[in-house]
Amino acid sequence: MQENDIQTEGNDSEMTSNQNAAPGHAVERGAGVAVWRQIEQILSAEIAAKSFGDEGRLPSEAELARRFDVNRHTVRRAMLRLAATGLVSVEQGRGTFVQPGAIDYQIGRRTRFTENLRRQKHASAGVVLSSERMKADPAVAKALGLRAGTLVYQIETRHDSEGVPLTYARNWYPAARFPELPAAIEAAGGITAALAEFGVKDYTRKWSRIGSVLPASDVARRLQINRQQPVLWVENVDVDEKGVPVKYGVTHFAADRVQLMVEHDA
Repeated sequence: MQENDIQTEGNDSEMTSNQNAAPGHAVERGAGVAVWRQIEQILSAEIAAKSFGDEGRLPSEAELARRFDVNRHTVRRAMLRLAATGLVSVEQGRGTFVQPGAIDYQIGRRTRFTENLRRQKHASAGVVLSSERMKADPAVAKALGLRAGTLVYQIETRHDSEGVPLTYARNWYPAARFPELPAAIEAAGGITAALAEFGVKDYTRKWSRIGSVLPASDVARRLQINRQQPVLWVENVDVDEKGVPVKYGVTHFAADRVQLMVEHDA
């Protein structure tokens, strides 16, 4: 795709400007700066000037292609760059929106999604996407202090803020300690409340491992982002008051929507 973009721009090199662009916002062929980069710069300046209204919705790729008199591949390259730098987010089925700014998500001994967002006056909502009882693979078993093949529950969840997905997670819990956990979560209205029903009145983070990666297709779909947008991931283990593991999980965060803050105990 990049080669096609470059070839298209080369074919237009004799043209000095784009007459369809808004005054003061034209792209220049043969100016030493790739056309897609010029489009990115123009849109970045318009985002900074708050030119896209309260909703912050950008025009479609087709509309931008007509505005700048380029093909959609060139526009898409500019939009992917804007998404990679965190200026916009692509929401499947809705369009491309100015990113309002990343939410600080604190990772400490007591990491709770709802509490994290409530402190910053953000609405939050969590949903269980799937639950399954299965045999623990070696990595899951080791993290939970179990033998490989021991039965665990895999709970798949997503958390949103104001309708925008922020996190997608897979968590594993010992099935013998928490029998019928999925039903308990539904009845209690949340995982923390459900664990309390099994006698786990509180749990804390034992360790977290943080990294970043381009998302797999299922992760991108759950977070409603494209696969060129990086995600942060946090692998973690939570323990009860006696230090016994109650959960092992991997959470993916949309990197343009969340920035992680690691708390250090005094």
